[in-house]
Amino acid sequence: MDKINPRYYKRGKFETIDVILDVTQNLPGDEAYLVGNIIKYLSRYDAKNGLEDVEKARWYARKLSQLLKEKGKLEESELPLRAEVSE
Repeated sequence: MDKINPRYYKRGKFETIDVILDVTQNLPGDEAYLVGNIIKYLSRYDAKNGLEDVEKARWYARKLSQLLKEKGKLEESELPLRAEVSE
């Protein structure tokens, strides 16, 4: 196993790092960092840490939401309604 660039980052048509670089290229550094981590954890959750990676992605998403609110880029009224999830 390649510990530097494991297989779970190379699944599918695109390598995870290439997706992150493309998606974040026009974002400020702090936002790009958070979005990149969200993509990273969600792209590997089923091949590495399962629910732990999903929870990490959620943690970064909350930080991104908080950051955008602090920057005045996101107002509470702009947030989508929280979908009810049946268990």
